[in-house]
Amino acid sequence: MLQIKKILFQVENNIAAIIQEDTALGKDLWRILLDQHHADIAMLMIKLDFKYQVALFKKLPREISVKVFRKIPEPLQAELLSEVEIDHVAAFLKSMPIDELTDLFDHLSDEDLEKYLKLLQGKQRSQIISLLTFNPRSAGGRMNSDVITLQKDFTVKRSVDLLQRISAHKMLTERIFVTNRDNVLVGFVTLDMLVLNKPETPLAHILKENEFIVYVSEDQEDVANQMHHYGVMVAPVADQQLHFLGVITADDMFEIIKQEGSDDVYKMSGLVPVEHSYFATSLWKLVWQRGIWLVGLLLFQSFSSAILASYDSLLSNFTIISIFLTMLIGTGGNAGNQSATLVIRGLTTKEMSRHNAWRVLWRELMVGFLIATTLFAVGFSRVYFSYYDAVSAVAISLSLFLIVIVSIVSGSLIPLLLDRLNIDPAHSAAPFLATLMDILGVMIYCFVCSKIFGW
Repeated sequence: MLQIKKILFQVENNIAAIIQEDTALGKDLWRILLDQHHADIAMLMIKLDFKYQVALFKKLPREISVKVFRKIPEPLQAELLSEVEIDHVAAFLKSMPIDELTDLFDHLSDEDLEKYLKLLQGKQRSQIISLLTFNPRSAGGRMNSDVITLQKDFTVKRSVDLLQRISAHKMLTERIFVTNRDNVLVGFVTLDMLVLNKPETPLAHILKENEFIVYVSEDQEDVANQMHHYGVMVAPVADQQLHFLGVITADDMFEIIKQEGSDDVYKMSGLVPVEHSYFATSLWKLVWQRGIWLVGLLLFQSFSSAILASYDSLLSNFTIISIFLTMLIGTGGNAGNQSATLVIRGLTTKEMSRHNAWRVLWRELMVGFLIATTLFAVGFSRVYFSYYDAVSAVAISLSLFLIVIVSIVSGSLIPLLLDRLNIDPAHSAAPFLATLMDILGVMIYCFVCSKIFGW
């Protein structure tokens, strides 16, 4: 992999010479580039300026450019289509499975969509139009409908003959799903079953029942979790009447998990998930998506300032309180984020749910009590042996004890509440939780100190 990166780095730095092939180095690098895997060429193209992306894409041989096209992001695919000849566009589109075409067409204008649809076969075009009616994040939006199905009254011999004739034009999965004459899903067979049974055996006698069926409106994340739970590599998609519509494959499951994981990372950092790659997103859109959260949290953080202002005289007379303020607030935020992370992951993996929420909260309360007790001892020692002031040490360590318990319980409770309200629990993580813990921590700290110091 390191060698490939070195090659691509050298190609990127000499891309103009490669396009023109006006130097010996450019000619040599062009020959080397053509020997690379199409996924590596696609990775290189993403890094180039758009004018070089177009020039390199047009320069690639047809058999390579078709493979590269399928590996680059949909926004770039849409831009490149407008730069190449119409007969080349047909070759690119016809080489792509239905689900990938659907994702690409989401990034096209109405004019381009109409123009490119005319290039495709009538049946394929109708499949795409029907898929476009589904939510992109639903099973219907992710499924591949261009798959082979068999009917339950087929014999093994007839099924094998059919597979031999059309498997080159349709997707062949690990499981071949079986329907009745009304296209209602009844089960599945595998290639092993077709090989091991007698030619005259009806499929109805050997087919197996599906462990689970994905309904077309189900959320893609739920589908991926179910596939992982049942250990299946391909799952059938059907409507409420069990009419077979398509499949979700292991590759789809991997992409869903990758996408949902990325979205959770964005949400946990207070960001709106980006539709495209980082460099494909405009500067102003990045500013808006990040700034709106920061402005809101800045205003929310004003409550901390208001609380501190109301205890101004206490802070002025007991400066030791101000010295340890950041230590307590930081510890509370860290403790809350730890709990929130554990609960969010538990909700994602389905280990935690609304059915065992009270058990989760009780365990986190016990964990919080034990951690808070430990931090109480550490905090007391830290303050006392620094200033030899027992009253201040008690006030600060007791505040720390309460802040940690409240933070851990809040970090556990908020994701559970959001899940109960059908809101993504990832929204509860930092920086929102950190800001909330700052406010609660300042409130607890000032209140405890005011009571102990009698102010």
